[in-house]
Amino acid sequence: MTSAATPVTDGSALAERVYRGLLRTIIDGDLRPGAWLKERDLSERFEVSRVPVRQALQRLEVEGFVTMARNRGAIVTPVSRADVEELFDARLCIEPYATRHAATRVHSGAASADRLREILHSALSPDGEGQREQSNLAFHLELVRLSGNRILERSLLPMLGRMEWIFRLTRAMRDEEHAIEHQQILDAIVAGRGEVAAAFAHAHIEQGREPILAALSDLLEW
Repeated sequence: MTSAATPVTDGSALAERVYRGLLRTIIDGDLRPGAWLKERDLSERFEVSRVPVRQALQRLEVEGFVTMARNRGAIVTPVSRADVEELFDARLCIEPYATRHAATRVHSGAASADRLREILHSALSPDGEGQREQSNLAFHLELVRLSGNRILERSLLPMLGRMEWIFRLTRAMRDEEHAIEHQQILDAIVAGRGEVAAAFAHAHIEQGREPILAALSDLLEW
């Protein structure tokens, strides 16, 4: 067993563990915007050296959760209304396009919508009620993955943490509408109706913008 005084070996797996741990505490609200993140304290907390801590912080900085201050460490980045608006705009550039291509690939047999069905079924089941933000996230990632465009998929990945943060804080909103809209997107993909699927995807993202901004107004800086 590893003690707090004996860090385990560094490596990408350790950086991933620290990243996941920090991301979860930020998403859950245990680390509020403006909180200081000291490498030494985090190293002791996660029982690792400072190398994976630094790697995790750099990744969180890329995703917008952390701001690095020269010779002062890092802080949890305050989130502004503009940050959330930019996230919605970026998703509108990626997801409708990806959904259109997903419909073409699924209809031609080049890809399968089975995973998309599983995610939607899981979200709607009584057992999945407490994990709906994760299912929501998985649904959107799978839409992009089905496009077969790896650049689009890699472009979405840095947004997933912020998307999960938003989904978690607003998970009680538009619950029924989300299920209906996801089903519409899935049905259009399976039918090979690319333009319709893209339109549904665009509308689904855009219709959530103002309600989410309103729900997060007390947390967002202007």
